[in-house]
Amino acid sequence: MSSIISERIEELRGDPGNVVDQVSLDVDYQIIEHFSRHLYDSPNKAVEELVANGFDAFATEVLVFTPGPYTSDRILVWDDGESMDVEGLKELWWIAKSPKSESPKSGERVEKRNGKERKIIGKFGIGKLASYAVGEVISHVCRHQGEFYLVSIDYATVYGSKRVQAPIIRLPEARAVELVKSLFSGFPPSAAGMLQKDSWTLAVVEKLKVKDLASGRLTWVLGNGMPLRPDFSIKVNGKAVRSRLEKKAEINWDFGSKEVVNAINNRWRDAVKDGKVSSSVEPGRQAGLDPRDPSKDVPFVRFPRLGQVWGRVRLFDETLLKFRAHDHGRSHGFFVIVRGRLVNPDDEKLFNPDPSFQSFYRSQFILFADDLDEALLADRQRLRLDERTQQEFEILQKALSGIARTTIEERDRKQDEDQSTRSVLPTGSRIHYRDPLNALLFRAPEEDLADFDPAAVTVERKELGEDDPISVVAFQENAFHVNSRHPYYSAIGKRFGQSKAAREFLRAFDLFAISERLLEGHLFNVGIPEDEIKEIVAWREGLFRRLAASYEKTPEMIGEMHRTSYVGGRGFEKALCAVFEDMGFSAEHDGGSGKEDAFVVATVGRESYNFTVEAKGSKGDIDNSTANVSGAANHRDQVGAEHALIIARKFSGFAAAGPDRNVAVLEECRTTGRVSIMELDSLEKIHGAISRFSYPLPLLKDVFVTLESPRDKLSRIDGLVKPVQGFDCSKLLNQIWKRQGSSALGDTVAYLSIFQEGGWKEQKMKFEDFQRRLVALETLAAGRIQVDPIKREVCLRQSPDLILDQIEKSLRGEGYSFENLTTREARISTGSLPREPAGG
Repeated sequence: MSSIISERIEELRGDPGNVVDQVSLDVDYQIIEHFSRHLYDSPNKAVEELVANGFDAFATEVLVFTPGPYTSDRILVWDDGESMDVEGLKELWWIAKSPKSESPKSGERVEKRNGKERKIIGKFGIGKLASYAVGEVISHVCRHQGEFYLVSIDYATVYGSKRVQAPIIRLPEARAVELVKSLFSGFPPSAAGMLQKDSWTLAVVEKLKVKDLASGRLTWVLGNGMPLRPDFSIKVNGKAVRSRLEKKAEINWDFGSKEVVNAINNRWRDAVKDGKVSSSVEPGRQAGLDPRDPSKDVPFVRFPRLGQVWGRVRLFDETLLKFRAHDHGRSHGFFVIVRGRLVNPDDEKLFNPDPSFQSFYRSQFILFADDLDEALLADRQRLRLDERTQQEFEILQKALSGIARTTIEERDRKQDEDQSTRSVLPTGSRIHYRDPLNALLFRAPEEDLADFDPAAVTVERKELGEDDPISVVAFQENAFHVNSRHPYYSAIGKRFGQSKAAREFLRAFDLFAISERLLEGHLFNVGIPEDEIKEIVAWREGLFRRLAASYEKTPEMIGEMHRTSYVGGRGFEKALCAVFEDMGFSAEHDGGSGKEDAFVVATVGRESYNFTVEAKGSKGDIDNSTANVSGAANHRDQVGAEHALIIARKFSGFAAAGPDRNVAVLEECRTTGRVSIMELDSLEKIHGAISRFSYPLPLLKDVFVTLESPRDKLSRIDGLVKPVQGFDCSKLLNQIWKRQGSSALGDTVAYLSIFQEGGWKEQKMKFEDFQRRLVALETLAAGRIQVDPIKREVCLRQSPDLILDQIEKSLRGEGYSFENLTTREARISTGSLPREPAGG
C-alpha cells in the first residue's frame, strides 16, 4: 500500500522544475535492520529520536501525533526548530556521520545560535534509522527561509541495494500546506500556529509496524527522557508533556545539602581506605548548569573520572509504585540524565543490583552527568563505563541510596511514636540517664549546649561512617545519633532484613547503642581517669567490630574465598586477607603491579612473625611456572618479610600417594629458600581449627613456613583439627596433676619438663605439636585447665578425671573415638584412677 506522500511525490516529480536535487542513502539493508532492531527495540525511543532532532535544531515546541484522534495510520513529529534546505536534507541522510559533530566545540558539543546555547544530543548520525523500528517509510516536509521542501525514503527500496537515491521536491506554499493538512484526519487546533512559523520540520512515519504505541507510555518516555525546560516544550496528541518526577516530595535535597555531601564524603573516604579509588571528590557551585534557571548557582560534586554530577534526591512518605499506570513508566529509582536526556528509562537500579526496596520505591535519585556523554552507546539509553568510572558511580549510588534508606526509616520510626525509642529512654532516672548525660555535657563546647534539653532529646539513625562510634550525642541537634554505617549495625541489618519484627529489633538496638554513651558518662561520674575511659570505650568499640566480623563471616567468608579462587585478582586477594584477619592476623592488602598480594603479621609481642601472601587464582591447577616462586621471593624481600607463602586452590604434580620430593614447585621453593606453598583446603582447616580451639598465633608459625607437600601439610593440620585423636590425654593430665601435687605444690607446672621427662619426646612428638594439643585441651576443658604458652606453664584447676569428663562432653558429636576418654566410673573400675582424686 503506497503512502499519501509517495503518491504526491509521483505527481510532482513529473515536472522537472519541482525536483531540485536528490539525497543518496549509501547503506546496506542489513545495517538498517540491525540498528533499528537492536538499538531501538522500543518504538517510544524511536519517536524520542525524532523529537531529539527538534531539540538539536533549537526548537521551542515539538508536536507529536500518534494514531488516535488526529491521525489513524501514521506518526507525525513536528518541530519549529531551524529547518533544512537542500544541502541540509542531503546531510540529514549521512549515515554514521552527524553534521552536528562539526561544531567548533565538538568536544563539548555545545552550539550557540541567536543568543541561545544548547548541549547537542545527537552525535552518531544514525538516529534517522530509528524510524524503521516504527514504520517502513519516513518523509520530511520542511519550511526554510520561505521555501518548502519534501523528501521521502522508503526502506523497502533499500532491500537488495546499497545505494538509494530519492528526489528532493520543492513545493509551492499552497501545495505544502495542502499536503500537511492531508496527513491529519482532523487538523488539530494545537497545530494551527505551527504552519504560520517561519521555520519548521515535519517528520512523517508511515506504513507502521506497531499497533500498540500507547500515548501514556510515550508521554512518560518523552517527559522523563527529553530536556523539558522553559524554552522547549512537547505535546503528544495535543496534551502537554510533563515530567512524572514533578510529584511533590516530602524531602528534596540537592548536591549542596549537608546530608548528601556527608553521605558522598563518607562513602568516598571508605572506598579510598579500601583501595577502590584514589584522589578525592570536590564539591562546588556553578551557574548555567540548570537550563530552566541559567542564572541560578547549582551545587555539584566533581569526581575524578565520573566528572561533574549534580541533581536531587527526592524522598516520599508512600510508595511511588501506586502512581504507575500499566502504560506509564516508573517514578522511582535512579534517573541518569546526560545532556538533558534520560539514558536509563527502563533500568531503575543501574549498578546497585540489590537496594533496600522498602525505601527504594519511595525515592527518586535524579542525576545530571553530562560528562558521561562519551560513555553513551549509539541508542543513547545505555552506558558503557570503564571499571574505575563504574566504581565511582557505584560509590555515588550507594551513598545516595544509603542516606535515603536511613532517612526514610527514621521518618517511619518517628511516625510510630508509641513504639519510638525516645518514649522508652529513662529520662526520669537521675542515676541512669541525667547524671551520665550531664557528665558528657560538661565536656562539650559551650556553643553546642545552648538549646540542649535532655528531657526532649530525639533518637535518629545517621550514616556517620564505618570508623565512627556506634552512637554519638549530637548536642547541637538535641539528639542521639545511632550510626547506621557502623559494622555491627550493618551486620544485624543484613541478617534480619526489613520485616516488622526486624524494625522493632533495631529500635531495641538503638537503646543498646545509646547506652554506650551513657556508660561513658557514668565512668566519668565514678571518677575513672579520662585516659582509662578512652581505653575502655575503645575496647568496647573493638569488641563490637569483632562481633560484627564474626556475625558475617563463616560460611560466607570461606565460600567467598573458594569462589574467587577460580578467577583470582583483587577479589581473591581480599578474600584471603579477610580469612587471615578472622584468624587474628593483621592482613594488609596491596596487590599492585610488582608487589605482594598481602602482607600478613602475627602481632604477638616477642614471638611476632610475618609473611607475604601470593594469591594464585585459576580454574586449573597451578604449575611451577604459574606459581612464580622467584617473584614471591622478590616481593617478600621488597617489604622485608621473613617468609613468602603461595596460596592456590590446587598445585599440579602432586600424586595422591607416594613421595613428592621431586615436584618442581617444591624443588624451586627449597632452592630459593623461605618460600612455601599451601592449598585452600589446608587454609580452611586452619581457620576452622582456630575458631574451634583458639590456638595462639605463635603456635601456628610452623604450619605456614614449613615447606612440604599439600598432603603433608594436611596431615600436619589434622593434628590441629582433632588434637586429642591418638593422644593419651589421661596420661598427660595425670602427669601434670602428680607434679602439681608434689614438686610444684601451690605453683604452675613447666610443661617443657613434662614433655622432656614424661616420655612424650621419646614418642617422636614435636614440642610444637605437644603445645598445640595442650592449648586445645584448655579450650575443651572449659576453664578447668590454664595454659600460658609464653611462659610455657600449665595448671589444672580440677582433677584429671573430671577434666576428662568435660573434654568428652565438649567433643560429643564431632566423630571422635573415646578410647582414651572413658568415663570416670569406667576408669575407676579398671583401676586406672584412684577412688579419690590426687591432692594438689
